[in-house]
Amino acid sequence: MISMRNGISDLQPEAAGLLCYRLLDVVTIREEPQSGPAERRFIETKSPALLLSNAHGGRLVIDGRSYALRPGALFVCLPGCLIELTNYSGLPTELLMLEFYAFMPPDLDTAQRAETSVPPRLPFPPYVQLPSASDAGRLFGTIGAGWKTGLPSDRLRCEAVLLELLSLALSCREQQTERALEAARMELEHRYKGDITIEALAAVAGLSRFHFMRMFKEKYGRGVVEYRTELRMRDAKRLLNESGGPSLGEIAETIGYTSESYFSSLFKKQTGIAPAVYQRNQKRRIAAYSWVNVGQLLALRTIPYSAPTDQYWTDYYRNRYAFEVKAPLSHQYEFNRNVLLQSRPDKIVGIGSFFPQDEQDKLREIAPTLLLDWEEDWRTHLRRVASFLDRDAESEQWLARYDRAVAATRDRLTESVRGDALLVLVVGGRGVEICGRRAATLLYDDLGFGEPEGLREQGVSWLKAVAPDTLARLGADRILVHRGRDPGAEASWERLSKSKAWLSLPAVVEGKLNWTSNSDHFEAPVNEYAAEPLGRMLGVLPRWFGSGV
Repeated sequence: MISMRNGISDLQPEAAGLLCYRLLDVVTIREEPQSGPAERRFIETKSPALLLSNAHGGRLVIDGRSYALRPGALFVCLPGCLIELTNYSGLPTELLMLEFYAFMPPDLDTAQRAETSVPPRLPFPPYVQLPSASDAGRLFGTIGAGWKTGLPSDRLRCEAVLLELLSLALSCREQQTERALEAARMELEHRYKGDITIEALAAVAGLSRFHFMRMFKEKYGRGVVEYRTELRMRDAKRLLNESGGPSLGEIAETIGYTSESYFSSLFKKQTGIAPAVYQRNQKRRIAAYSWVNVGQLLALRTIPYSAPTDQYWTDYYRNRYAFEVKAPLSHQYEFNRNVLLQSRPDKIVGIGSFFPQDEQDKLREIAPTLLLDWEEDWRTHLRRVASFLDRDAESEQWLARYDRAVAATRDRLTESVRGDALLVLVVGGRGVEICGRRAATLLYDDLGFGEPEGLREQGVSWLKAVAPDTLARLGADRILVHRGRDPGAEASWERLSKSKAWLSLPAVVEGKLNWTSNSDHFEAPVNEYAAEPLGRMLGVLPRWFGSGV
């Protein structure tokens, strides 16, 4: 039968929405006040069961754990657990036992069934107190009276009550988990400089180590260790910005590291800049007026003092550079001018064609301004920004490292993969889009993948929406699929992957499909058309092509 954990429901997280539930029986349990411990009442369950209390006294002991009975107390019990009902309150006790069956729906495919154990584990907490005693009383009365009539309509209503009770139990568990995770996060915020362990934080949340780590990352977007590192680096940045502040060794010790070299290495990995260079660069106030300028400045080991942080400020940048961007910009001209006038940047970098001439003139009145031509390629952008900031040597060194990495990656790609005409497909909430040559410049211009003839004929530069039945005309030998992380991406992929147009594509038939892994680049490639994000993309690209490298 169904596995048992602590005599009540298994607390392993499970996809409750995948399960079906069938009400088997409803039993009313009444217990008059007991006069002594010799009078004992045991309850046996042969199936999963809910015990719903409408009592103002008494206790349930379930596999040795004691629970007080009150109106709205709900218990989820597994088959075979030992349940004892006691009542020394002086008042009669009344419970409803809802015996039910949980099963996988028959129309699930093999892969889905493999992901969920059969028989399924129940994703409910062992005990919850329903938030409203009056609602609990209503449900108690509905199912208690309705089951006895035997009428199909009443039985169906009882099935609905079972689902409502299960959903309330699951909702309570979700809220409890939220509070537990937040308590663990706050504990980490207080103790991140010390040696607090994942096990200790998991204990605060009341979860196993594995499930705590998984759920923490799901909720906060990064793992426990990464979160602690960010907290420590935030302190390090604050100390590095202090005039006449502590040495690197003292900073490392202050934020919880015993090794100065390890701290320096970790700092560079997290920010892209060594601590000493970071300290020097923070003395300059450079404004990145257009989003794409951020990636040009980072390649020159310069974190902007002012930059747009709204529409495309992804978690990658937010987690690393929110501390340094003291003057956030938006996409409203007057707002931006006021921010820049108050922050008094040393220099401003922007893309001239992104905003009108009168706004360009107003920027030049605030500080020396470089406005780039969007039709120029990203390498030219990097060199022009470097010259403007007196960092010419830095740009050439960066490009040399990049070109060496490109050559090494190109050599690792097999001839069969590199020789294919590659189509980059973006599947998101907006539907299906193809990536043009500039959006996929790393693949086409640097690594030498062939551009599909149909894509070249259309002259697509960035992203273009397409219908699935037009993909065959593009002539792709291989397809790199990027599935977005927005809510509609899953639905778009579901429609595409089951369409006849998709299933008949040569690349799909021959298994020449590759997948990106959490690449921000294809979410908004215009904003990532710069040196630093292209360098990061190059670093993860071998994973996309698997055995082809």
